[in-house]
Amino acid sequence: MRNRRLSEMSASSLLAASVPPSDGLLTALAATASPVPDGPAPLAPSSTPRILHVAEAFGGGVATALGDYVAATRDLEHWLLVSVAAACPVDLPDEASPAAVLALPEGHRARLQTIADAYKRLQPDRVHAHSSRAGAYVRLIPAIPASAIVYTPHCYAFERRDVSVITRAMYAAAEYLLARRNGAVAACSPREAHLAARLHRTQRIIHVPNTAPPPSTSPGVASLSLATSPPTAVTVGRLCSQKDPAFFARTATSSPSPANWVWIGDGDARYRCILREAGVQVTGWLPRADIASMLREANVYVHTAAWEGSPLAVLEAAAAGLPVAARAISAFEALRLPDLAATPLDLATTALRLAKPGPHVAAHRVLLNQALKEHTRAHQSARLARAYNLTSQRQAHHSSQPGIARPMPTTVPPLLPQPHSIPPPNKLWLPQPRP
Repeated sequence: MRNRRLSEMSASSLLAASVPPSDGLLTALAATASPVPDGPAPLAPSSTPRILHVAEAFGGGVATALGDYVAATRDLEHWLLVSVAAACPVDLPDEASPAAVLALPEGHRARLQTIADAYKRLQPDRVHAHSSRAGAYVRLIPAIPASAIVYTPHCYAFERRDVSVITRAMYAAAEYLLARRNGAVAACSPREAHLAARLHRTQRIIHVPNTAPPPSTSPGVASLSLATSPPTAVTVGRLCSQKDPAFFARTATSSPSPANWVWIGDGDARYRCILREAGVQVTGWLPRADIASMLREANVYVHTAAWEGSPLAVLEAAAAGLPVAARAISAFEALRLPDLAATPLDLATTALRLAKPGPHVAAHRVLLNQALKEHTRAHQSARLARAYNLTSQRQAHHSSQPGIARPMPTTVPPLLPQPHSIPPPNKLWLPQPRP
């Protein structure tokens, strides 16, 4: 369950500057959070491997994924150095109990200095950078050895479609140059893993799947009736260019028959107006329990993002028993999601077809569960262990051997050899392809 909402911070920050309330969006993640002691001396070594997580935009899917990582590796000591994204709710699993949550200040220079100080004081075994900007900060600090850096882009910035080709090329060039500083890439999706391989063929790449509750084998509440008139199509996400609310609005207006179209979330007021003009209900941000309830009462989940990493909303919709009608983008094609659609009309037609109970929906659900079968806590935990590559003797990261992958745990299915265009299987861990 993800029901720990951040509302205020009590843990001391590394530089004796506590995280501000920020309109009620921050909270202490653990009542027993340990503040970093004052003074220049490094923190005392711990018998438990120590991980420092750095997130520049700590909100939405990044925060939820990071919380899942912490919950999946409770045998490690996790410290969070984060800057909370404005107006974006933060929910973490109950099982996520980091040692402390520290504030990442505003300004590039201040952030670089704070991360460097955090590394010096905490002496972590690994520094896990989340998203492109945090990844740049961490890799630009020479005091942090490359072998200690684990990087999860959560969708590379050069995948964006709301910036010019020149800007995307600059993002790609920056990632190419910084890739040499990756000890490992913990890719959140097969697509992200393949992009990482194209950036630097010799780095260790491990696909660490996002997780959701075990998938339901039964339909949602609304689809139990033979014909909900009209059916309800729902999506969850922030109103921003990545999620492409305009595409969702065009899908709603292209609907060949009446339907209720619902967007759960909030964000850019411009997109809110576009959706409402198209007859879409915009609920704003809701508590996690209310979102789960709305998913169970809907007939179909519709996802219209223009680019993605591995969206948790899709996993949660599938876990709620909903069929998923998604836009045909590279990330979903790599996941092999069924029934993808390229245009608003095709997506509306697919969504309404999946909203009606029948053998086609059962077949869709089988393919959907097959595509998402590795998105479990067991797989995530095993892959994170591989990404962190911590030895049983607790050797310092300075003596670790970058590029050497340890044997895959028996709880994870063996991986098939990869095509010659990407690194060999001992360097790149991807989900086993379906027959």
